[in-house]
Amino acid sequence: MSSSSLFSIIFSVTFVVFLFGSRCKANRVVQVDIINDIGSNIQLGLHCKSKHKDLGSQSLAQHQHWGFRENLNFWETTLFFCHFVWENQSKWFDILEANRDKDICEHHPCVWSVRPSGPCRLTGTEKCFPWN
Repeated sequence: MSSSSLFSIIFSVTFVVFLFGSRCKANRVVQVDIINDIGSNIQLGLHCKSKHKDLGSQSLAQHQHWGFRENLNFWETTLFFCHFVWENQSKWFDILEANRDKDICEHHPCVWSVRPSGPCRLTGTEKCFPWN
């Protein structure tokens, strides 16, 4: 077998693996669920968006939840941030950050409890984060 034939075979196999591997990776979906745990009878306003998609404003009563589903992009740079308002508070947080959340939230909804001290991801081992 000539070296050019071997190169063609290796290149073809690499191309096929890259093509089909990226298609599987690009179809990864994450479900995000946000719960208002701010406090007793406190309404939570939120507005979530990414660079290219605006999910609109929501208003959640105590313990009410709202969520969305999003495909992770091939480069795993998908980012959704939310603005939260209640009483006299105004806070921001990156509610979906592909690099941080992909492994934990790919097979289970990524559930966030929004608290005055910051949001806590309940999926997997509970982990709380500071506001941005």
